[in-house]
Amino acid sequence: MFCRGILIFAMLFVIAGSVYAQSPEPGMLFLYPERIILKDGGFFNAERGMMFVPVNRSKTNSTVIAVEVYRFKRSEKANPKTPPIFYLHGGPSFGGLERPLERLGAFEEQWLPFLDISDVVVVSQRGIGPSKPTTIIETTTEPLPPDQPYDDEKAVSEFQQVLAREKAIWEELGLDLSGFTVIEAAADVNDVRKALGYKKVIIWGGSFGSHWGMVLMRTYPQIVERAIFRGMEGPNHTYDHPGHLWNVYKRVAEEAENAPELKGLIPEGGLIKAIQAVIKRVEEKPFKVTVTNPGTNEPQDVLFDAASIKRLARGYSPGLPAWPADVITLYNGDFSKAAERAVRRYQNSGRSFRAASYWILDCGSGITQERLAEYKADPAVKIIGLGSWGYLAGCPVWGSDLGDEFRQNFENDIPTVIVQGTWDTSTPYENALELVPYFKNSKFIPVIRGPHGAIRAAMRASVKFRRGIMHFAATGDMSDLPDKVEMPRVDWVIPESGKKKGKK
Repeated sequence: MFCRGILIFAMLFVIAGSVYAQSPEPGMLFLYPERIILKDGGFFNAERGMMFVPVNRSKTNSTVIAVEVYRFKRSEKANPKTPPIFYLHGGPSFGGLERPLERLGAFEEQWLPFLDISDVVVVSQRGIGPSKPTTIIETTTEPLPPDQPYDDEKAVSEFQQVLAREKAIWEELGLDLSGFTVIEAAADVNDVRKALGYKKVIIWGGSFGSHWGMVLMRTYPQIVERAIFRGMEGPNHTYDHPGHLWNVYKRVAEEAENAPELKGLIPEGGLIKAIQAVIKRVEEKPFKVTVTNPGTNEPQDVLFDAASIKRLARGYSPGLPAWPADVITLYNGDFSKAAERAVRRYQNSGRSFRAASYWILDCGSGITQERLAEYKADPAVKIIGLGSWGYLAGCPVWGSDLGDEFRQNFENDIPTVIVQGTWDTSTPYENALELVPYFKNSKFIPVIRGPHGAIRAAMRASVKFRRGIMHFAATGDMSDLPDKVEMPRVDWVIPESGKKKGKK
């Protein structure tokens, strides 16, 4: 079943095909004025529009699709010789700028400071969000209730059937899904650059945006003046390494175990051994916890077994400062809060929507078999699981793999600043450690306790870093950048058992 917006667009797409003699030519860019309301009154005049690009540049007479583009023009303070900043969002799940810019103050906070450096251009991700056609339909079955064991074979089969239906629908509309790869997305950026008349660009990207940016650097090195990356996702990093993800929790555990406010609450042997003990107990003897379902106000049984306990190893409360409290609570045998959160998650999950482009962009990048074997053999799998179920189950449906040659790291000498949080639970710190040696003209800045959004966090925490990164963006000079940034100490969440003992 389509969501309503997709049905409407599909009808318009067909109607448009019957009304107009021909589609827009590839390379055409239409921009129109966009007024952004400023927090303190007045407007900022931006440009917004659509860039028409081929779906698959390797095929003649390829279908044309549209990629949304925003441009914010530089201020009078900016050096007119500085190349524009091309901002590459993560995901791939970029929903566009329209809604974020409706929040008063958002433009001034995120975009206005960069206009003293140069123009800023934001290119959307093909097939996602405001880019058209947006390849979104329903792609998941109903979530399993929290008292039902996870059946891998059944879940994989149902999941693949849904994805196969999605693929067939878009192919019936004449869309060549094989073109929705990050290589084509990099070519979109280059086409926007040419259409806007820029010779070179500055890349600013994070997470999938860094992955996207690296493909741009490898494919079109002559157009990249310099780059700024955070949340590194290299050519072979689309699937997260379980051992590297678990290393984040080891770092958190080390700090939490020395925190005065948690003194006397840490189980003997530490937090890592504590969660391992919890996993062993539950695997040996699964059990159910009965809580009240907030939707029905009826009792609800929640099963804790070998599969579910691995999902709990990374905590059930939001934020890393709560993870030690979650581990302590589970170790002490209290699963009530974890059960309540499982029921609420199920109650609020409803249906989820993913773009076909999301799947193909990530599945195309894929993983080498050697790296996948390394992941499966990592000891952390016994604690947090492999974590790549969606990819392993879903990617075979799409047939978009770009091959192992694409997944090889590559050397370059483009001036690059790499900023990585040591507490990044989305793209682990070790990703950056692996990639930095390939960037021969780079500055690597670890952000101690830094999250996935390490650049923004570091800019808030360090005036020196903020000045240095903006100076690098403007000039390419790395000399003002610090060797590292340290985020403030954490305010740890105190478990209920600690509060009862008088801890605050």
